[in-house]
Amino acid sequence: MAVIIRWFSAILAVLFGLPTLLGAVFQSLLKGGYDERPVTAIAENFLEGNKEFIDEAKSEYWSAGYARRVLTPEDIDETRYFLGGFLKFPAQEATGIVDDLCVRAVVLDDNSGRGAAAFAWIDGIGFMNADIKDIREKLSDITGDGKLISIDVGSTHAHSAIDTQGLWGNIPRSGRNQNYIDSLTQKAADAIREAYNNRSEGNLYYASKSCPQMFYDGRDPYSIDDKIHFFHFVPNAEGKKEIYIANFGAHPINLGWSNTEISGDFPYYIEKEVVNEKNADFIFIQGAIGGAIHSDMGVQNGIPEDLTSFEKMKEYSNIVADILYELNEKAEKVEPILNVRHAQVDFEINNFVFLLAASADLCNVKAFKENGKIYLTSEIGYVEIGKNIKILEAPGEAMPELVYGGFYSAEEAFTGTEYPYEGIAICFGEDDEVLVFGLCNDAVGYIVPDNDYSSSGAEGHYEETVSTGSKSGTAFSEAFFDLLDVWG
Repeated sequence: MAVIIRWFSAILAVLFGLPTLLGAVFQSLLKGGYDERPVTAIAENFLEGNKEFIDEAKSEYWSAGYARRVLTPEDIDETRYFLGGFLKFPAQEATGIVDDLCVRAVVLDDNSGRGAAAFAWIDGIGFMNADIKDIREKLSDITGDGKLISIDVGSTHAHSAIDTQGLWGNIPRSGRNQNYIDSLTQKAADAIREAYNNRSEGNLYYASKSCPQMFYDGRDPYSIDDKIHFFHFVPNAEGKKEIYIANFGAHPINLGWSNTEISGDFPYYIEKEVVNEKNADFIFIQGAIGGAIHSDMGVQNGIPEDLTSFEKMKEYSNIVADILYELNEKAEKVEPILNVRHAQVDFEINNFVFLLAASADLCNVKAFKENGKIYLTSEIGYVEIGKNIKILEAPGEAMPELVYGGFYSAEEAFTGTEYPYEGIAICFGEDDEVLVFGLCNDAVGYIVPDNDYSSSGAEGHYEETVSTGSKSGTAFSEAFFDLLDVWG
């Protein structure tokens, strides 16, 4: 009976939404109905970061604070929520709860007097820039020079979390539940505020380890950051918890296509292990996952083959936690230097699917028209922690080769052309650690090198379906090279 009801409601959604869908198709084909660039709206709640970078520490200690909030709705049995991540018809409705969805926030301050930076990651498929600006608006009283000069919000990209984008409902109806979005933005703002107010002095440590067996790249050319990056904050004051920060790139999709229950996937279970074993706070920050970078749960990691996918995910989480403990033993102290700078970047929307989603108002995208083309304005960011840790903040699922190199040649690429840029990591030295904070401050889909972009649905080119279009790669590269030319 439940299946029949799902199909019936999905068909009704399509029938009643048919005028909206046809209108969106017509508007997308003609590229009509868009306003000109909304300069004021784009600039609102955009935070540039530090006015000046520093090369030497101004203080002996860092300050850091942490907070988290549970996002799981209490009305899951009475209200329809869609899971975000798998395109299905009828759309996948949540039928229960495996574990909690959360937002976790950490605030770092180098005590230079220039201000602190907040990093908050949400258990969700993606979170749009306009929604993130709502979070910043709620924190405007503690934003500015000497306060919070940067508020970066990202997504873990969990495919078993509630749809926070709107793309995963019964199209042309959005999958976004606005009450849930309102609750999420408030809780995220509350967590960041608490983390800011909870700051205490201490030391920050960093280590990384190459773990090629833990990940695999689902799309050629094979280019991947196979490191697990680990930050560890140790407060000076007794009674204050230590903070574990983990960063690596892997899709949390491990409950599978058929799952109908809410879960935070491996970030939740890594956190659970760290809390139980170390009584420490924990935040997972997603990395460069374009090209379908997945967690590898094969037997080479000691995970029994006969386990269920859920059991394998829990085993994988425990292995990651053990790697963090190992890294903790060799982590080196990081000088309290924090430099942050952001820039806005325009992505041309020439992917018809993305145009259709914007026209049908499925997600909170503020598209506009300029010189006969459709764009959306997003953000990139650059962060320096200490002297040798360089972080690129990507507003979507960036293909790792855009950062680390390894592009297809003209002979290998779909378009038969060379990519006009090198990997962005070329800007840094051999001793620098180059990290990516993915799905940060926006969720513009996959960011694909132009020379291997296909809109034809060719085999091996699924990512283009969820992309702004054929110019996303160059927009990304050009924006970062321009930003790093000044601040890198």
